Amino acid sequence: MSKHGKHVVTDSSNPEQIKEAADWQEDKARDLDYILQSKRGRRWLYGVIFDDCHAELRSHVPGDAESTAFNEGVRGVGVAILHRIKDRNFALYLAMLREAEEDE
Repeated sequence: MSKHGKHVVTDSSNPEQIKEAADWQEDKARDLDYILQSKRGRRWLYGVIFDDCHAELRSHVPGDAESTAFNEGVRGVGVAILHRIKDRNFALYLAMLREAEEDE
């Protein structure tokens, strides 16, 4: 285990290390399931992805490379979260979008 709590495979021929790492990855993925199970959790994630990180907006600021880079970094976080949600549970991703539309 590393200092950040991640299970690292240092010997790919060791089935115990591989299983421990796979189990840890699955456990971490269930954290997202926990958040997505509630409407409140989906609403919070939607706010982070689309309102805070502007995942679907342009990052470019004409004539300002530093602001563009900053915006793209923030957008990248939102896009990464969005992809995790879509990959983990597409049906709840769609529910999140429907609920956000209903809340408008």
